[in-house]
Amino acid sequence: MAQPPYRIAMPKAPHALFARIYDLFMVPQDRFGLAHQRTRLCGPAEGRVLEIAIGTGLNIPHYKSADTVVGIDNNPAMLRRAIRRTWETKITVDLVVADARTLPFPDRSFDSIVVGFSLCTIPDPATTLRELHRVAAPHAELRFLEHVRSAQPSMARRQDRFAPMWERVSGGCRANQETARLIDESSWLIEDLWSSDGGGLIQGTAVAG
Repeated sequence: MAQPPYRIAMPKAPHALFARIYDLFMVPQDRFGLAHQRTRLCGPAEGRVLEIAIGTGLNIPHYKSADTVVGIDNNPAMLRRAIRRTWETKITVDLVVADARTLPFPDRSFDSIVVGFSLCTIPDPATTLRELHRVAAPHAELRFLEHVRSAQPSMARRQDRFAPMWERVSGGCRANQETARLIDESSWLIEDLWSSDGGGLIQGTAVAG
């Protein structure tokens, strides 16, 4: 049997319980429309692609144009579950345990960078955005899909009220984070931005300034 298209560096796994329940939470959402958003997020990503917080690899089958995908996560238990999804694609996928705030890659290494439901979880998104800019090739594209604070005042107030509890049970997700503003204030230039009807979900692209 041929070797699967991945190489993986993986120390002892923390947070194994969260890795086991993550797919149980996300897969039903994929069946009700989120899979389409993943295709929009990953399908056009070209060249050498970096995906941060790749988790259990739910995005992997949606890559169509990439040459290579390098997926990082700081939770080895999540990456162990991502391995089987590398078998669902002909694209080479490298899985690496790493922190998005201190990426182990040279400057200008990637043609496209994908962040899906990760900037709302990483403790310091501003530092992460600077690191992503560092490893981005000139004119590289940042493709993002994120939970954000709703533009609707009533929903935003509910998000603010439940944010502390949600962060504890969801692996650190800050569902009321103003992620578009953080991207806009970084070295990235937003070119395209879509938001859901309720304003709690955004998707878009930005280029390295």
